[in-house]
Amino acid sequence: MKRSWLWLGAGVVVLAFLYLPTLGVSVGQILGFLLVLACPLMHFLGGHRHGGADAKASAPPPAESAPRPSVSDRDQA
Repeated sequence: MKRSWLWLGAGVVVLAFLYLPTLGVSVGQILGFLLVLACPLMHFLGGHRHGGADAKASAPPPAESAPRPSVSDRDQA
């Protein structure tokens, strides 16, 4: 798969950092906008895989609980 779209996007971001401050937009506003924009982009591009089958398969099995004493064990103590 060609990554030319990635280089194009990186170029647009670099040009925005260079050009937008001349229009009165601060770097903090640009970073805030990119942070807000990152969430839908991650969901659109497939970065929303929170766990799933792979996470369940690699998780350790739950620890067994200690056996509970029976009623007769408590009466003897």
